Amino acid sequence: MSPTLETGLGSAVKLSPAVESVTLTLSQRTRASGARHFWREHLRRIQFANPTLPIEVNYPREPCAPKLEIKFSSAAVQSFSLAGMRSEEIYKQFITKAAAN
Repeated sequence: MSPTLETGLGSAVKLSPAVESVTLTLSQRTRASGARHFWREHLRRIQFANPTLPIEVNYPREPCAPKLEIKFSSAAVQSFSLAGMRSEEIYKQFITKAAAN
């Protein structure tokens, strides 16, 4: 049985209204398996639980370090590198930073 959007990490996470948008940047030419797994599994569940939250995925051809950016209504921006991180670590750091503001 395949996992659904209603179960797993991120499925029941209602983010604060202070979170305005999320941007994931991940290059086609770098090895970032943790970031790719986070995108395919966890970020989709977070989007399902927060349907009005704009989530953008930038997928440039040129090599760049994978990063995640969280924009808040207070104009603050939390950005962190995903290089070398597992998807569960990315998820935990995302939730921590999203709850910080």
